[in-house]
Amino acid sequence: MHPTLARQLRKLCGVTTEAELAQCLAELDNTELTPAMQTFAAGLGDLLQRVSATYEQNDRDLELRSRSLAESSTELNAINEKMREDIVSRNRVLDSVRIAIDKLLDHNDAFHRPIPTNDLEGLSTLLPILIEQQEQQRIELFNQRFALDQHAIVSITNTLGAIIYVNDKFCDISGFSREELIGKDHSIVNSHYHSKDFFDHFWSTIRSGNVWNGEICNRSRDGKIYWVDTTIVPFLNDDGKPYQYISIRTDITALKRMAEKILASERQYRTLIENMTDVIFQMDAQGRWLFLNPAWHRITGFSIHESIGEYFLDYIHHDDIDKASAIFQQINNGDSQVVRCEIRFYDSREQYCWFEFTLQRELDEQTQQITLSGTLSDITERRHIAQLQSEFISVVSHELRTPLTSIRGSLGLLDNGMAGAVTPEALRLIQIAHKNSQRLMNLVNDILDMEKLMSGHMGLKFEKINLVQLIESAMEANNAYAKTFNTYFVFNQHPSEAHVFADANRLMQVMANLLSNAAKFSPAHAPIELSITETTTDFMVNVRDHGSGIPEEFQARIFSAFAQADSSDTRKQGGTGLGLKISKTLIEKMHGDIGFETQHNMGTRFWFRLNKYTHAQTGLSKVADGKTPT
Repeated sequence: MHPTLARQLRKLCGVTTEAELAQCLAELDNTELTPAMQTFAAGLGDLLQRVSATYEQNDRDLELRSRSLAESSTELNAINEKMREDIVSRNRVLDSVRIAIDKLLDHNDAFHRPIPTNDLEGLSTLLPILIEQQEQQRIELFNQRFALDQHAIVSITNTLGAIIYVNDKFCDISGFSREELIGKDHSIVNSHYHSKDFFDHFWSTIRSGNVWNGEICNRSRDGKIYWVDTTIVPFLNDDGKPYQYISIRTDITALKRMAEKILASERQYRTLIENMTDVIFQMDAQGRWLFLNPAWHRITGFSIHESIGEYFLDYIHHDDIDKASAIFQQINNGDSQVVRCEIRFYDSREQYCWFEFTLQRELDEQTQQITLSGTLSDITERRHIAQLQSEFISVVSHELRTPLTSIRGSLGLLDNGMAGAVTPEALRLIQIAHKNSQRLMNLVNDILDMEKLMSGHMGLKFEKINLVQLIESAMEANNAYAKTFNTYFVFNQHPSEAHVFADANRLMQVMANLLSNAAKFSPAHAPIELSITETTTDFMVNVRDHGSGIPEEFQARIFSAFAQADSSDTRKQGGTGLGLKISKTLIEKMHGDIGFETQHNMGTRFWFRLNKYTHAQTGLSKVADGKTPT
């Protein structure tokens, strides 16, 4: 019987042993019972056996469950331990991720979102973003390094100066291979140009964590010298101490050589400036001297040091102050870029000297500051000689003119038979003398005109002139002269009117020179063609002959004084050799220009050009030296 059933029987039925139970069941069988009770009594023993068996089965089930629970508890403990280990590992991973993110964020100024410190999922979401940004930065850094390598000479050294990296450009310029350079220091390219103090200073600079910049002279493997502009940047650790140095260099060898050439050129230029006989100067926009070369002291006697900062007008002769002031204002206002004139300066002896004064305007494009520079050429001696020459020419010309007038008049009377009949041989001699006296008179007149033009004493009377009428008058006046050479004038192409602003008498003198030259050098019976062409701003007068042309070797000096293609021309054709020089000077003083075109055996075209008349010129009158008032 199961112990539990036995306890229940003992407690509820008073039966303590299985024997007593069997006795009770036997007595129950012997007792006369109702049929129902007999059936109950008959099944009671089986019931108790089944209850006992159920208790036993329950014990077996309980034991089985106990063993299963024990086994489950062991497994659960193992799982719990595993979970604790996983949590610890997770926390370690979380800390590592957090540290990694903190380091990534230390170099990421673009990220401003809050950081989920204890959220693994949030950190795991943030980490790929930061890694992607880090990769982009790595690519950008790679590209920057690539670009730097393409431009600069780069090397990296440790704190002992040993090279741990060089780029291709370092190898190219030094001539050493990368293998030969790694592990060495930069003494391998030392040219010994710089002193020990030089290198001590830059090592002291970079070891203290500061950037050093300077120019270094190196020597390549094959012994060639090269210069580099060098910047050395120390990389600092968390303690602020250098752990690496990166050197970025640019090859400046060509620039250094160019600078040396510039310095040599500057020395040469300065030597040239200091030894020039002309004064070289520079002044500010107010007219104060900024620079004067030694010629200033040699010519004027004034100290350069005392003159610098003084106004140039303080040195101008009192009669030329207005002229100098006008020129200065003209240049300073930008009305002209360059002006040349002759002007007097006082010297230290309170006398004066003549200078050819050249002044030009310079504008600094960066500062927009105006400076004036130029030269002073000492022409005192030249002016003195010119004055003596002018006086001599004037005296000689005037002294010749009076007797020449008398001689020419007397010969004219003899030629016309006013003194009676002479023999044919004597008449021929008189005619030759009369012709030569006329030529000599023309020469004297031309010399006087040249003297007036060169000295600036010839006044021009500017007025409105119709070139068409003037040329027709000139043709009529010179027609008789042309007939002596069996030629004639033709005036076909021209506008109906061609008004210019000039001196009519002097323009007639120019036309007489051009027409007489054309007549003298034209073949017989060939026309001399005149024309006027027009542009929007000026009129051009053309005089064309059909002669042999001007020899090439003479063309460059055709407008010079006393210039003639062949000395025999003077005998054959006559002339003083001053006509074209006078014509050129007169045209230029009337603000025009003159020139020619010629072909061998095809003839020559002389032309001059004058500006068209404008209403703004109305009322302008005679002005000395051919200049219209402004």
